[in-house]
Amino acid sequence: MLNYKGMIAGASGLLVLAAVGCGASGSTASGHATGSGSAPATASAPARSATASPGAVVLDGDTLYRLLLSASAMPSGFSIDSSGTRNSGQSLPQDMSQPVSASQACNLLTGTSWILAAGISSADFAQNDYANSSKTAEIAQEIDYFQPGDAAKVMSRLWSVFGHCRSFTQQAAGTTARTSMTRARLRRVGDGGITAIQTSPVLYGGTTLTAIRVGNAIVTCLDSSAGRDDGAAAVTMAKRIVQRLRAAQQAG
Repeated sequence: MLNYKGMIAGASGLLVLAAVGCGASGSTASGHATGSGSAPATASAPARSATASPGAVVLDGDTLYRLLLSASAMPSGFSIDSSGTRNSGQSLPQDMSQPVSASQACNLLTGTSWILAAGISSADFAQNDYANSSKTAEIAQEIDYFQPGDAAKVMSRLWSVFGHCRSFTQQAAGTTARTSMTRARLRRVGDGGITAIQTSPVLYGGTTLTAIRVGNAIVTCLDSSAGRDDGAAAVTMAKRIVQRLRAAQQAG
């Protein structure tokens, strides 16, 4: 979400949500929402064991969706955006490699499913987005499950992308925004965490991206803000989801 000075535009017009390999109906080849997704499946689905790693608990998309923070955890005035709400249901597909070029990676970091910048689509996921009434601020949350070994690769690649995109240009709503990004590692959270903050001279506030790995799963949050906090709540939200995810894994 870009909070441009002197202009207000709808969320769908400001976010780069598409990824390489985009399919029909507003989803990428991995099924992640790209601005016009459908509502999540609601059928009850139990945890399963990953065939690639006997004994490892894997939570399917329906279950993961219920671990995301509810509307009551969002700031006042925020409501869910159905176009950014999607999960992989009860299927447990294999991870897919979706190579991302250096020129594509930075723009992918401005979208809600920014984890796609790592170039590996997850086997299982759930996501949703919330926006304020004026569409000038947005919160996105997502959980992705990967085959054993892939989650660590995704975290390493995202860290590299954050470094590569320390300065890049966004094109949105007819405006060019030179954006700066800083990155940092989060200590003593999950099995490792990273965060990045995007700011620009032509933007109000900024956007914070946070990713925390929990075994073969990664929790990601995006928080754009017109305030001075640059969307720092993304870190707090991600930590809360990690706690819920760990509890579900242990119960499974």
